[in-house]
Amino acid sequence: KVSKMRPMLNLLRSFGTTACRQAPMARFDLARRSLTIKSGDLEIDKYATAIASGNRFMLSKAITLIESTRDDLRTKGQQILDRLLELQAQKRKGQGFRLGISGPPGVGKSTFIEALGMEWINAGHKVAVVAVDPSSHLSGGSILGDKTRMERLSMNPNAYVRPCASGCVLGGLAQHTDEVVMLMEAAGYNMVLVETVGVGQSEVLVTEVADMCLLLLPPAGGDELQGIKRGIVEAADLVVVNKADGDLLMPAKRALVEYRSALHVRPLS
Repeated sequence: KVSKMRPMLNLLRSFGTTACRQAPMARFDLARRSLTIKSGDLEIDKYATAIASGNRFMLSKAITLIESTRDDLRTKGQQILDRLLELQAQKRKGQGFRLGISGPPGVGKSTFIEALGMEWINAGHKVAVVAVDPSSHLSGGSILGDKTRMERLSMNPNAYVRPCASGCVLGGLAQHTDEVVMLMEAAGYNMVLVETVGVGQSEVLVTEVADMCLLLLPPAGGDELQGIKRGIVEAADLVVVNKADGDLLMPAKRALVEYRSALHVRPLS
């Protein structure tokens, strides 16, 4: 039996020796080309299919690619988004409802979002939140701490909360907020809340991203003149006086009357 198998063994041995001796890099190049093919269109389809089926891990990775400062990674993220938009068009699936929530620092945007998000989830919706956090002009870093104020919402399986750094971009949002929202909608979240950084009177970029803009104001936010001033108050579709309980109940009612009067005299056009 050994004598009969010896020609085959010699052939296999010579083939392996020749392959290792003559073309060690050829196999490496072949493997590298295979890896490149795999990481191209196939990987884009893999990302898109997983996100469309509700994979939160792949959604997070795609958002990281979109927000990257590297051109190659950002291009890959854009390709994933384009593929998802194609899948949405094929399924004739429209976008959800986008609510932008703005207001001055400390007014309670994050806690308000958690309460509203839980109400929507109890009504049968899937909720996603983009919480934009300001970046330091000195170090460029961000705390990204808004998610800690949404403990119940962030742990709910029907919710997805993504803190994003503003990257020193003016206007109240981050540079790629609109693309992040589209990724969330492609993942099946039909209600998207966009929380801006703590804004002043001129940060109105959220109106270009959201279907509706809600402005949260503190109970003692100023006199009637603040409501007449142009800017975020003018751009808001809905004005809410927050923290109207306890000792702040009466100041909140006074602020409500003042803003209602101010918005009455504001021109409609």
